[in-house]
Amino acid sequence: MTKVCMITTNHSPFDSRVFYKEAKSLKKAGYDITVIGHTNSKLEKEVDDIKIVGIEKKVEIKSYLSLLEKLLKEALKINADIYHCHEPESFLVAIYLKIFKRKKIVYDVHEYYIDVLPLSSLQRKLFLGFMLYLVEPLFCRYTDAIITADEGIAKRYKKFNKKVYPIFNFPSFEVFKPSNNQDMKMKYKDYFVIMYVGGMSEERGILELIKAVHKVSRTYPLVKLLLLGNFSTKDFEKRCIEYVRSNDLTESVEFLGFVPHKDVPGYIRVVDVGTVLHHPTTRFMKSAYPIKLFEYMIFGKPVIVSNLPAMGKIVKEAECGVLVNPTDIDEIAEAIIYLIKHQEEEKKMGENGRRAVEEKYNWDKMEEKLLKLYRRLK
Repeated sequence: MTKVCMITTNHSPFDSRVFYKEAKSLKKAGYDITVIGHTNSKLEKEVDDIKIVGIEKKVEIKSYLSLLEKLLKEALKINADIYHCHEPESFLVAIYLKIFKRKKIVYDVHEYYIDVLPLSSLQRKLFLGFMLYLVEPLFCRYTDAIITADEGIAKRYKKFNKKVYPIFNFPSFEVFKPSNNQDMKMKYKDYFVIMYVGGMSEERGILELIKAVHKVSRTYPLVKLLLLGNFSTKDFEKRCIEYVRSNDLTESVEFLGFVPHKDVPGYIRVVDVGTVLHHPTTRFMKSAYPIKLFEYMIFGKPVIVSNLPAMGKIVKEAECGVLVNPTDIDEIAEAIIYLIKHQEEEKKMGENGRRAVEEKYNWDKMEEKLLKLYRRLK
């Protein structure tokens, strides 16, 4: 049995893409899978026949070096045939395994990391700059395969290596599993519920969404916004919470914090509308496939989405939602009110979105590509 070890420094071992899609798909196909990731404390256990190794992570430079040492030690102990790493830091471990242990290496690039540089802390900015401009271009040439989360990212890595395979982060049909969460249904049954799930930062349009809901609530007091995810910075969190408190919106806006991936479908099932209001930054102009968009669609929820080229094309073709300028609060509010007033059309948009995922935007299609790639690596 071919042994595969997935290594990640910036994701939990139970990350949606890492565990619930790639690891589970490979396990189902007969591979022996171990996932090494960062957790709040050291962890070793088995989940769904996949071995999990959790390593406590710190953010200081010295601790990063210690983390890499621990990752390498665990990776060597596993002695896998293929090492599948998920970001620049874990790529350093993979480089060692490639050069000194002659192991096969898959580099899985989740986002266009160069665009993340301005948002990073100084020490991470220095590290990523060193990796992305010096180390990564050199060693990508010797990597056995590079996976990217979309076509935009693939363009950069095709300069270094021809073996680049875009495998999009589409949702898995496993989230269709029946759920009977009556408590949650009862809690929100009287509200028109809007949802955002994911990292919460200024460039993701969170504050504009809150302000739009504020405007809508003056006419429709039973509107409710659920925000699932962690804030990117304490300062931005403070600004959002202060706006909600100062405008008496505590009944209209709920900050639910980080919700484990396995629990997110329970929330999507009870909402009326999902949102993706990314600002037109260089990063999001290139990133075509936010997973949250397809997760809303898979549950038949209409969407309110930024009018960016890639996302806009998906929503227009599927006829599954309303496109808005993500920086225009009035336009976002008008889209919410339109869906409240036109519930038959809202339902039709949701049905269209679900059909599009069933036919095109689903993990089963991507799983075939992943397994084909791994068969080549054997």
